[in-house]
Amino acid sequence: MRQVFGLIKGMKPRELILFSGYAFYLSFSYMVFHSATMLSSGGGFGFDTQTFFMIAIGIGRVLVFLLAGCFSRFVEKLSNLVLVTIVGAVAVMGFLVIGMIFQFSPFLPGGTILPWLMLGGILLGLGDAALTLLWARFSTTFSLRAVYLYVVLSNIVSLALYFLITLLPQGVDFPAAAAFFIVSVAFVKKSLDARPVHQGEVSPPVLSRAIRGLLQPIVGTVILCFMSGLMLQISGQIDVPLENFQQTALLTSAIVVLLLLLPSLLVKKPLNIGRIYSMALPLSAAGFLLLPLIWNSVGGLANSFAQLGAMVAGIILWCILANLSQDTKLPPTLLFGIALACTETAVLAGTIVGRVNAETLQQGDLVLTIVALVAVYLLFMAALFLFKDKSLKGMVMEIEGYHPEQESTSCPEAQLSERCSAIATRNRFTPREEEIFVLLAQGFTIPVISEKLFVSENTVKSHAKSIYQKLGIHARTELIELVNTE
Repeated sequence: MRQVFGLIKGMKPRELILFSGYAFYLSFSYMVFHSATMLSSGGGFGFDTQTFFMIAIGIGRVLVFLLAGCFSRFVEKLSNLVLVTIVGAVAVMGFLVIGMIFQFSPFLPGGTILPWLMLGGILLGLGDAALTLLWARFSTTFSLRAVYLYVVLSNIVSLALYFLITLLPQGVDFPAAAAFFIVSVAFVKKSLDARPVHQGEVSPPVLSRAIRGLLQPIVGTVILCFMSGLMLQISGQIDVPLENFQQTALLTSAIVVLLLLLPSLLVKKPLNIGRIYSMALPLSAAGFLLLPLIWNSVGGLANSFAQLGAMVAGIILWCILANLSQDTKLPPTLLFGIALACTETAVLAGTIVGRVNAETLQQGDLVLTIVALVAVYLLFMAALFLFKDKSLKGMVMEIEGYHPEQESTSCPEAQLSERCSAIATRNRFTPREEEIFVLLAQGFTIPVISEKLFVSENTVKSHAKSIYQKLGIHARTELIELVNTE
């Protein structure tokens, strides 16, 4: 518990309240994406209508993540106030459309409800994805252990809030979901203002290596997300009371999140993200194996297992992305936009595939068993691929012509700084590249620079490679000679 108290102790009471905004967002997410809790306020919406609503939300989310990844430099320049205003305005329009549908659905022709509900879903998806990216930007201001603790604790608080909502009459579900979202929007702006500004910069070698390093965890999470969307459609064909589904989802989620909390509490050494990540694989496999056996006998347990697999994978991927952005100085909007676009597309694809084929997948059907076996096979292959590099600790890059022996320039410190600044300006170095360039010119080795800047050695190597490319050199000896002759 020392780590938890250490995280909380360094925060002011006002900050604790503001930072809880992410838990409010997660509660909203549970109500909308993990069950039909929010739509239950409208009454009379069948499973097909709920499916099309989820598809609409998915389309909106994918669109925002793709645009954020492509135009991250523009997004990063926008102030927090502007971003929060846009997010709030879009989401409020979505809530208004859905609220009007709930209010007037008894008086509207059946064919007119679905298009408007999908419009509300798209608007809600746009606002939700944008808010996700804002909390992602906030997460990059923490260290790896701190962000892991923060995300897991936020999930615990969100489950408690979700539990309280299940105790209330169904009519308050939609207002509660809207209130959670609006509170989260209000808190994220204040939370970002309370933390150090994350100055993102894009260096092509660093970005290239970061994407290659993210390939394995993203692929593993994509498979789990696809199965999560597929499972929701398959199990949704059987009528499970909403109360039973909520109770099962709450219980299983609470157990798994508490288990996720243990490594950060018990392990004093640096967290091994790869080992924690492996929990997602058997969870999702268990969901698919249980489906042919229990179907709906225990209130949606099979579906809950599949959802948990994606949830655990998503939590770990979130921490990997936040730590990588902080380490490399790459814009969080860029990294999270790319990764979340992939995972959300997988959920959307799984939902569509499950919806198209749901009628052919019935209890006792041979096809259902084949689906379970294929799912386990895919998970097994994903495990082999994902943990080929077991560390998942960072990026490994060898720089051709690099020699780690200690050297130094003969310039006085002031003169060296002026020369390095002139070279950096002329070659358009990023701020991080200029910082590392000066240290290289002073003769510091990669490990020492890593310790001085509190970043991984692989990140320093990636920036060094970018510096060498811009200067047209291949080794540090050439860099030092260049500075001496400037």
